[in-house]
Amino acid sequence: MLIAEIDFCVPADIDEIYYVERTCFEVPWGRYAIARDVEDPGKSVYLKALLRCEIVGYAVLSRNEGTAHLMNIAVLPDFRRMGVASQLMIANEEIALEWGSKRMRLEVRATNRPAREFYDKLGFSFKRRIRRYYVNGDDAFIMLARLPLSITKRTYESDE
Repeated sequence: MLIAEIDFCVPADIDEIYYVERTCFEVPWGRYAIARDVEDPGKSVYLKALLRCEIVGYAVLSRNEGTAHLMNIAVLPDFRRMGVASQLMIANEEIALEWGSKRMRLEVRATNRPAREFYDKLGFSFKRRIRRYYVNGDDAFIMLARLPLSITKRTYESDE
């Protein structure tokens, strides 16, 4: 397991976050959308995972009526299954609990089995399927977990 430094993103991080986004996703979020959110963090919180001063992952969390919403989480392929996503989730959990959230929800591609298994181990459960949710036509699973999450050593070992 790697120990990443988890911190809040700042505008100087936008290009690195965008690089992670483009590397990790077939249809990435636009740089403009990321920049807008990071520069005006009113609705969402961007966290970064740093190793040797380089961003290797990031996560976005927002809140809505007592439920924290994991909008996105991405870890560069060379750093997956090393605990980075779990560390980002621990930080997201802390923020959500500080907000007073009782639950966390997310959308995940129905075809992304490693991510779904990772979320299962954190205590997320399937709630419903949304057909053709993603731009490329993939379905999404809506998953929900009660807070606090079920983060264990076993979760770190199977980190997505």
